[in-house]
Amino acid sequence: MASLPSENGVDGDDEREEEEEEDEEEEGEENGEEEEGEEEPRLKYQRMGGNVPSLLSNDAASCIAVAARMIALGTHDGTVHILDFLGNQVKEFRAHTAPVNDLSFDTEGEYIGSCSDDGSVVINSLFTDDEKLKFDYHRPMKAISLDPDYTKKQSKRFVAGGLAGHLYMNSKKWFGYKDQVLHSGEGPIHSVKWRASLIAWANDAGVKVYDTAKDQRVTFIERPRGSPRPEALIPHLVWQDDTLLVIGWGTSVKIASIKSDQQKPAYGTYRQVQMSSLNQVDIVASFQTSYFISGIAPFGDSLVILAYIPTEEDGVKEISSTTTLSRQGNAQRPEIRIVSWNSDELTMDALPVHGFEHYKAKDYSLAHAPFPGSSYAGGQWAAGDEPLYYIVSPKDVVIAKPRDAEDHINWLLQHGFHEKALAAVEAGEGRNELIDKVGAGYLDHLIVERKYAEAASLCPKLLRGSASAWERWVFHFAQLRQLPVLVPFMPTDNPRLKDTVYEVALVALATNPLYHKELLSTVKSWPRSVYSALPVISAIEPQLNTSSMTDALKEALAELYVIDGQHEKAFALYADLLKPEVFDFIEKYNLHEAIRGKVVQLMLLDCKRATALFIQNRDLIAPSEVVPQLLKAGKKCDSRYYLYLYLHALFQVSPNSGKDYHDMQVELYAEYDTKMLLPFLRSSQHYKLEKAYELCVKKDLLREQVFVLGRMGNAKQALAVIINKLGDIEEAVEFVSMQHDDDLWEELIKQCLNRPEMVGLLLEHTVGNLDPLYIVNMVPNGLEIPRLRDRLVKIVTDYRTETSLRHGCNDILKTDIVNLLVKCFNEARRGVCLSNEEDDSRGKREDNSRSISQRMVVDKSLSIKMTEVKSKTRGDTRCCMCFDPVSIRGDTVVVFFCCHAYHMTCLMDAAFSDSNNNKTAKGSSGYGYGYDNGVEDEDTEDEEEDDSNDGDRSGRSRLRCILCTTAAAASAR
Repeated sequence: MASLPSENGVDGDDEREEEEEEDEEEEGEENGEEEEGEEEPRLKYQRMGGNVPSLLSNDAASCIAVAARMIALGTHDGTVHILDFLGNQVKEFRAHTAPVNDLSFDTEGEYIGSCSDDGSVVINSLFTDDEKLKFDYHRPMKAISLDPDYTKKQSKRFVAGGLAGHLYMNSKKWFGYKDQVLHSGEGPIHSVKWRASLIAWANDAGVKVYDTAKDQRVTFIERPRGSPRPEALIPHLVWQDDTLLVIGWGTSVKIASIKSDQQKPAYGTYRQVQMSSLNQVDIVASFQTSYFISGIAPFGDSLVILAYIPTEEDGVKEISSTTTLSRQGNAQRPEIRIVSWNSDELTMDALPVHGFEHYKAKDYSLAHAPFPGSSYAGGQWAAGDEPLYYIVSPKDVVIAKPRDAEDHINWLLQHGFHEKALAAVEAGEGRNELIDKVGAGYLDHLIVERKYAEAASLCPKLLRGSASAWERWVFHFAQLRQLPVLVPFMPTDNPRLKDTVYEVALVALATNPLYHKELLSTVKSWPRSVYSALPVISAIEPQLNTSSMTDALKEALAELYVIDGQHEKAFALYADLLKPEVFDFIEKYNLHEAIRGKVVQLMLLDCKRATALFIQNRDLIAPSEVVPQLLKAGKKCDSRYYLYLYLHALFQVSPNSGKDYHDMQVELYAEYDTKMLLPFLRSSQHYKLEKAYELCVKKDLLREQVFVLGRMGNAKQALAVIINKLGDIEEAVEFVSMQHDDDLWEELIKQCLNRPEMVGLLLEHTVGNLDPLYIVNMVPNGLEIPRLRDRLVKIVTDYRTETSLRHGCNDILKTDIVNLLVKCFNEARRGVCLSNEEDDSRGKREDNSRSISQRMVVDKSLSIKMTEVKSKTRGDTRCCMCFDPVSIRGDTVVVFFCCHAYHMTCLMDAAFSDSNNNKTAKGSSGYGYGYDNGVEDEDTEDEEEDDSNDGDRSGRSRLRCILCTTAAAASAR
């Protein structure tokens, strides 16, 4: 089989002849390796030989599936090729008329399912020629997966989906095969994988998992945000085991653990639990990549990712393209990357496949062959159990598999690392005592050769878990004054050394300026519990304010201060170093009092955030402390801009807190924010007017000049600025109106007389303030005023409108006054009936005048708010008819607003007498009388508006005060 040329451990280029002999290509690998510092790859690669090159010479590969005994390769012409692991063709199925999109084996490897853009799904038996099933779905099908137990079960189930957006489960029933739609309505189905009883599929919304054993959906994993369209770069789903699903979508990787509804107790038996009591899925790992994922597969406890690097010219446009070939031909080589679940990249290999310049990310695919019983322990697979990975491009199939110990040794030898190769051989075969001896001898050899860095780098491998050996070599490096090169390799756990060893190492780094950066990284990386910070601090503090004090050493000292709990000292160093995280550090350790002396540094870091911090803690750090520090900053920064930000924010929160600096604030507003100057001038009372006016004149700020002049009392000068410089007559009128000064009106008119246009504008805007006739009389003869006629017409119209409004308002006011007087008069004429709770007297009156009493009862029933109170009139109040006290008789009393009171019987008798006289005179009968209780409804009020009418609509007279009526009649005569 031809060896694949590649970068980073794989030699040659994609134009080498595949027919070269194996020995010649191995020699090419040895001659083509990178320089000595190259990282050893994890995989080795070969191009698949056999019939594959001839098959792809006239066709293009589209997909691949791997079983335990064979490989299926789908092509663009719709053919499915069955190959052995050497690439030799075993069978061929011309299943489709369009490109094959997906292939799927069952677990036994006896059936192969395929789907195509022609809308068909075909299932072929690999060992029975006449057993073939074809299903037509009339829309392009993009994904298929056979039931893992397809061979064993009679149901012969499979799932498939495509552009129609339906996920079909097809199974064999009594009367033939029947489709069941498991899901639909969320866009095309792009990928589907079946493992055990779980089916995972991906559509436009995300990834869903369905449990066939329970016939229910298990979970939903949302599509990563910002991922490319699935039709441009399909999502990749891989089952690592029965419960672990690996998802590669765009630039996102997620690993989901599917929970089972059974829990295994300590005794090893299973018990049933409620589904609601368990989480169905856990995302155990998730990370983003800087490249597009064209394929993904498990690699032990890591992942193998087929990476596609988009070109800088195309960017995202490249991945969104739907064409297979790029006319530009500038695509980069695909890469195989081994990545941990924490997104740590372990290795990277570039694969120069044939024609890679023209391919897009969707043109590549990755399949793997996890054999049952494969074991991965200690980073190595057992011999013969290594997984195989197949990288498919339209014109190439590349096989990748892990490198074994022999490959590792060969690689070391090829790169000239003979000592390392010897150490690797001995490490794999020798006893522990031999390993320690060889390792110590090799380190001694490197020390003699003064290869200290190389010796230090080998210590973790040669000394391994021996704490005594590590301590011995640490002090040996210290005696040679080469300890700094060993520090990065010192273990902090397994084994853990004595505290003194770590402190000696840190002091060695601190006393050598060349290793201050290494000191900083070491302090950050080492656990705080393995050493004491005080000895290291004591070694560093004497270097403060000396030439040997570097920024890295300052930061390391700050980290040590934090470890030792000296947070204020650490803050001071962080502020001097202008560390952005200093603000979070202040909040975390409540160091607001410590910011007093670091105003400039904080403003340099983030002026807006620092300003907010100073304003929030203005009780702790007053403006008198902030402003002087900023003024002293001088050339270090734009101190005036920082002053503007601080004083502006302070004025917004507390206008009087910075009153001592309002003169300065006027200058800052004029320099940085002229829009805020006028509001500030209006709001503040703590600046010098003369100085503010000079500044406004200097900066030619006209409206600010007007305001300051007005506040200074120079109204005429302010008016002159408005008219002569601003030319805004409307503002001039408004300014004069606010001053309430008649002389100023005269000044305004004088200023405008020499300007015809100003006179016209003045005529328009003084209506309501001045008599326009007065202005017209003052206009010199012969002065031509533009649009004078139109303006006079407008003035007359406005005046008439104003006069009409005034007359209308006066008429309304008079009408309201008359109506209220009439209402008041009517209220004053009405009487209030005060009745006793005992009805004895009412019964006597019923015998004498039944008709009158009946009328009164009707009136009282119609009145909703009749006031019935027990008469408690005091002492000297007497009836104006019988002159008896109203309280003695206990009779019903009628009181008028003229303050006259009557017994009801007396008043009714007098009214009855008067009624008889009226009957005789008019020749009529049945004329009744009534009274008002003082609270009447709206209908009754309307009936009483005519004061000259003695009768109401029902034909009865109203009771009137006898004395007042008699007096009025007498005066009328």
